[in-house]
Order: sequence, then structure tokens, then C-alpha cells
Amino acid sequence: MALVALVVGLVLGWSPLLPVSIGALGAAYAVHLAVDDPALDSKVPLLGVGLLLTAELAYWSLEERDRVATEPGESLRRVGLLAGLALGALGAGAGLLAVSDLARAGGLAIDVLGAVAAATALLVVVLLARRPPA
Repeated sequence: MALVALVVGLVLGWSPLLPVSIGALGAAYAVHLAVDDPALDSKVPLLGVGLLLTAELAYWSLEERDRVATEPGESLRRVGLLAGLALGALGAGAGLLAVSDLARAGGLAIDVLGAVAAATALLVVVLLARRPPA
């Protein structure tokens, strides 16, 4: 269904179908996780990056239907931006996966990490409270 919604949205140029297709793909994976209860999947950040790139490229293809004059090199800048965005999302996903794996394991390391996070949050609140109003 998700692939059909994506193809129909791209062929007809109807952008509201694009988030439906991406959401359906994400929902299918969420149902798989809920039903199957698999172990921690190390490939999940790749799935997230794939969904992100699919959405970005789909919207970009719809934008390209309108023949608008652009600056030279704009497409290359956009490809670079998408690559950076994908790498950032991959890094963030891998980091969250590592934290999630650490939280599952428990123990002293997670207690120390939680204490450091709480102290950092408290420090941010104190620093923001001491700043004079603008």
C-alpha cells in the first residue's frame, strides 16, 4: 500500500499522498516490532535514513515539475545538504540505539549517565534562571 501511495502521489503530482506512504512504511515497521518483539535491531538507523531520503527525494521530484530557473550549482548544494542530513540522522539514530542498548543493560554505567544528565539539566535551568530578562 505504501509503495502504491508513493507512486500514485508522484505520478499524479499529489503531494498529500507522500506523507501517507512514508507513514505507512513506518507504521508497518512499528507493527512488526509490536507483534514480533524482536531483539534490538542495529539496522534501524538505516531504515530511518531511508524513510527520510525517500520523503526528501519524492518532494524534490515534485518541485522539479515546475520549470523554475535556479542558480548554477543549486542541485549540487541540495544533494550535499541531503547527504549531510542523512549522515546526521544516521549518527543520531546510531547514538539513540546505543543509549537504548545501554539502558536495557542497566547497571552502574546507566546510573552514572542518568546522574550526569540530571546534573546537566539542572545546570541549564540554573543558568537560564540567572540570565537577566531581555
